[in-house]
Amino acid sequence: MTRFASSAWVAPASQEAPAQVDSTPADSPGGGQPNLNDIFSMFGGAGAQSGAPYGGGYGAGYEEPAQPERGEDRNSKITLTFRQAVKGVTVSLSADGRKFKTHIPSGVKDGQKIRLGGKGKPGRNGGAPGDMYLQISVTEDPRFSMRGHDLVMNLPVTVGEAVAGGKVETTDIDGNTVSFKIPAGSSSGAEVKVAGHGVHSGNQTGDLIGRVEIHVPAKPNMSAKHAAKKFDEAAGAYLQR
Repeated sequence: MTRFASSAWVAPASQEAPAQVDSTPADSPGGGQPNLNDIFSMFGGAGAQSGAPYGGGYGAGYEEPAQPERGEDRNSKITLTFRQAVKGVTVSLSADGRKFKTHIPSGVKDGQKIRLGGKGKPGRNGGAPGDMYLQISVTEDPRFSMRGHDLVMNLPVTVGEAVAGGKVETTDIDGNTVSFKIPAGSSSGAEVKVAGHGVHSGNQTGDLIGRVEIHVPAKPNMSAKHAAKKFDEAAGAYLQR
């Protein structure tokens, strides 16, 4: 007697037989339709199981490489003498335990900031280092001050030098002797100059400016007092109060 597989069903002759379903596993000899999950696994592995079509989950563990980041800037301070500020100076500094030298240009002013490229904090992921901003403090000098590229100093003169004019000698910031020419009739506050004795910066050179200050004796003798009165009489009413 003929036996039929349990998965088969025979329809009556008067009806159309429905599609036969084979319960035999796909990997068995002579199995039925191929398993779609098996096909997807060939193209994407775990992506087929997670529902991503055609292996859409491939490389899910990949991360973008870290981007280079520039280091942060840092601030530092330094104090210079007035002469160092006028002439320029090479100074030693340190950052992150490392020492280095840098040149401060001539003519820097009190409170000025200088940028030192690449001397800031280190960059990350191969990025460039930041910069250092060096704030300058300049000590005051009892004789000189800086005005642009000029050096300014007070220039004491006598009454006779102010009235009659003449040459007045003094020393510059380097201790060298210089001579100012005082015009006749100069008053206190008038300015005279010696060219080329100021700040040398790049292609610019300033002057040494003398600000006239008329000095009189603290304790004039009788002759000086008499001469002063004679001068006032001779000069006439030149002063407006």
